[in-house]
Amino acid sequence: MLRTRLFYGLLTLILLLWGVGAAALLLVHDSNVRSEERLRENYPAIKTARGMRTVTSTVNTHYLPALAAAPDDGEVDRSLYDEQHAELLERLNSLRSARQGDAQWADVVGRLDLALKAYFQGYDRFFGGEQVTRDERAGLLEYLSSQTQRITELSEGVISLAENKMLVSTRVLSEESAKNTIFVATLVMLGTSIAVLIYFQLVRHLVDPVIGLKRSIEEIRKGNFELSLPESSPDSEFRAVTSAFNDMAAELHLRRGETDERLMRTNLVNRAILEAIPSPVFVLGEDGRILQVNPAAEALTENLGVSNRLPAKIQRILDETVEAGSNHLPEDPREALLFRVNEREYYYLPRIFRFTSDDGIHSGRAVLLHNVTRIRWLDDMKTNLISTVSHEIKTPLTGIRMVLHLLLEERSGALTDVQKTMVNSASSDCERLLVTLNTLLDLSRAESGTTHLDRQPTSMAEVVARVERLFLPKTTEKNLSFRFDIADNLPDVHADPLRLDEVMNNLVSNAFKHSPEGGTIILKVARAGEGFVRASVIDEGPGVPEASQSRVFERFFRAPGQETDGVGLGLFISREIMRAHEGRIGLLDRADNKTEFYIDVPLA
Repeated sequence: MLRTRLFYGLLTLILLLWGVGAAALLLVHDSNVRSEERLRENYPAIKTARGMRTVTSTVNTHYLPALAAAPDDGEVDRSLYDEQHAELLERLNSLRSARQGDAQWADVVGRLDLALKAYFQGYDRFFGGEQVTRDERAGLLEYLSSQTQRITELSEGVISLAENKMLVSTRVLSEESAKNTIFVATLVMLGTSIAVLIYFQLVRHLVDPVIGLKRSIEEIRKGNFELSLPESSPDSEFRAVTSAFNDMAAELHLRRGETDERLMRTNLVNRAILEAIPSPVFVLGEDGRILQVNPAAEALTENLGVSNRLPAKIQRILDETVEAGSNHLPEDPREALLFRVNEREYYYLPRIFRFTSDDGIHSGRAVLLHNVTRIRWLDDMKTNLISTVSHEIKTPLTGIRMVLHLLLEERSGALTDVQKTMVNSASSDCERLLVTLNTLLDLSRAESGTTHLDRQPTSMAEVVARVERLFLPKTTEKNLSFRFDIADNLPDVHADPLRLDEVMNNLVSNAFKHSPEGGTIILKVARAGEGFVRASVIDEGPGVPEASQSRVFERFFRAPGQETDGVGLGLFISREIMRAHEGRIGLLDRADNKTEFYIDVPLA
């Protein structure tokens, strides 16, 4: 039905446009036709009258000088006169037939006819040769001049009469044009009224329902699902749309209730889970705003005086994590942050990770502050215990070592071979125990963070040269060899040379222990990215089992099946030294059955 209304409305407008346009074209055409008729009636007459003056002027110019001169017995050529005489008669006949039935026009043309006849009689006398004396010729000249002037005046009268007729016709046409304009304006006003009527009909049947539908959609967007559209008339095509919209609103109202209930249950479950976690938990949106916290996080921020905000220390780590686009998942309790709450110290290990919804549209980050205060306390106790025990054992062990050396020097008396063997064995065990104690002391210093670094510009090539000098004498024991791959023009690194030598010696020592007879140890130095130089130690040993690769840098860890000596602290201490240098240490899997340990040292 709506389509039919639109069709008839547009058809009516088109017919009105065509009707008004056709009427305007017909009126303009009729006005043009009448104007052309007036021109055809009057303009030829004006042109003919003006031509008569031209003809008489031509005749006079040719013959009057001869009439004004002295008499001549020769005969005057009248061929030009005969031609112009015929032209004048033809023009006179044209004027006579131009406006038949017009008395004023006939009077003027009749007088012009008499003037032409008198004009012709004068020239007939001239060509007859009747004027012999000067006075007679002067009289004829004056006569012809007066008749020429009369013909000119009568021609002007004809022209004026024709122009007046044209002016009257123009006025009539103007009056008719004004009437035509009023008629066209009336048609335009009528068409405009009909168009306005059609517009309001279309608005009532088309635009108003659409506006009502738009308002209802806006209300539904605001959550007002109770709003419904009034039923349209039975013949309206919007009736089906209105019914479908009301059904949709009712369905959305039902779905929203179910969704709200489901969200409430989910929120309760999430709240229960968060409350069950003893550690502070912050849930943040993609823009960094805090969306949800658990009671432990609320208590922590209130005690720190930063309610509804992350502590500054955590915020800095979060900003770095977001900028790097990675997660922050430390495992070492020594990376925990210290907070003072109610005059007490608490250590929290921050763990920050990104999460994404199932549909992949929404995402955010979660911050978990794991309370490692007790772990730090136990770790400090263990470190202090190791340090104390090591110091306490080292003092008597030094005395035992001195006594064993004195016995071996036989200053207190000669020893039998059996006694020498026993004292040598005891001295070796004492030396090994002293090395272990020194290693434990280094461990305690590294764990307590008291390792002193004297960092200065250092050449990695010189570090490798010192390693070579130290281990070169030992290569003959297992028939091993060194191969060096050192890049040219390497920049200096910012490191403590003694500590860096300790790390490299540890890595090369491990390579010696695990390399097979006749193997090759490769020392490789090259740039690693923009800010590091990488030193690698590659051996041809059996390698580190895959299950143990993630634990080789832990304290006291030894891979299963190892037959070499050691307490499992060398790689751990090396890691702590590199961490103090703000560098890196790691293990690479190689496809050529070789083991590669590397360190990345910051540039100077």
